[in-house]
Amino acid sequence: MKFPKIAAVTAVALLAAACSGGSDGDGDSGPADAPETLTVWRMGDATEAQTEFMNTVAEQYQEQYPDTEVEVQWIPWGEFSQRFQTAIVSGGPDVVEIGNDQVPTWANAGALYDVAELAEGWEEREDVLEGAYANGTFDDAQYSVPWYSGVRALWYNADWLRELGHEPPQTWEELETVATDIEEEYGVPGFAAPTDFMNGIASFVWSNGGDFATREGNEWVGRLDSEPTAEALEFYAGLTVDGISPEACIGLTEVDCAHADFVNREIGMFIDGPWARTQLEDINDEHADQWATAPIPGAEGMAPAFGGGSDLAVWNTTEHPEAAFDYITTLNSKENALPFNEVSSMFPTYADVLESEEFQNDPVLAGAATQATGDLRLFPDTPNWGHVQWELTTIQTAVARLAEGEDADDVLPELNEELTEALNRPTE
Repeated sequence: MKFPKIAAVTAVALLAAACSGGSDGDGDSGPADAPETLTVWRMGDATEAQTEFMNTVAEQYQEQYPDTEVEVQWIPWGEFSQRFQTAIVSGGPDVVEIGNDQVPTWANAGALYDVAELAEGWEEREDVLEGAYANGTFDDAQYSVPWYSGVRALWYNADWLRELGHEPPQTWEELETVATDIEEEYGVPGFAAPTDFMNGIASFVWSNGGDFATREGNEWVGRLDSEPTAEALEFYAGLTVDGISPEACIGLTEVDCAHADFVNREIGMFIDGPWARTQLEDINDEHADQWATAPIPGAEGMAPAFGGGSDLAVWNTTEHPEAAFDYITTLNSKENALPFNEVSSMFPTYADVLESEEFQNDPVLAGAATQATGDLRLFPDTPNWGHVQWELTTIQTAVARLAEGEDADDVLPELNEELTEALNRPTE
């Protein structure tokens, strides 16, 4: 479908990316350097709401570049790697959305433009979360800027906790106490601990000072049987062994394990992102006015969270890097942060926006927004991680076996060996 000076095209996929609001740059960019067409790659599939949002961004951009047509191409996530590889050889777009865990890979491949100097003139740069901004740094260059993040938080029913006299749990000990009291009072499991849930499991591991693997020289070393990681995995699996989480959650994701039970008040608490609200309402919205989120409880306080999401980057072969970066700052502006959240349920990476009334006064957004301003982390930066997580399911298998009652001294060394071998296999 074509719009005046706006083209929305279906094409490629990546992992969601970029927000900002008009860069002053160094004064060299503007209509004199304007491209006839600015091509933007967005990851995922276009929806009506997302298309309307992107059209609005294009109109904002055309206030600065009135003669430039903005062409948005939608790339399915499953196709982004192949499309990027092809674009390195044959030429790519001007602006790309890129998964924040993919920046080092494509920066190292020479696909991305160093925007460090351009970002010096970006007025809203100082309000971007430093941890998110640092994710785009590689070899002392800045190859992307953060656009949005998707963080998970602890879902609970506010009326239940109020009736029990509890605040949302902040530690593992409090999680067990609140979950136990929910079961005693309402006769349902207090918490869901699905074993096929890497992003949730990771928060428990990281909060205890553990990690899945570390790099030593040129080799990756698995850490599943290290003391802090083993303790965290045993605690998480022990929630099932001890009956706090239902055995039915073994082998399931957070969606299959908890969504229907939570809305039907057959489970007390679970972990997922705020984007789950629409899915939950579609199942049963009878108690939606009592749904709320809080940061994920850690060993001694708020746990770190997997900071998935998208960055925005300028493609290295663009002939108009300044105009491309101006589009990025328009898309990723504070002005567009709330409208984008409304169509995506993803969080901006501006600390002051996350602390604003729009987020903090919404019970479902508030806890996740607080989580988003905390310690956000990614999985080991290696192309082999996808093989470990999605094909071998090494960590998920370890947790499932522990939840079924197997001994950690047998399970973790065995699967740690599998993990180490998989992470060190040759890559092209």
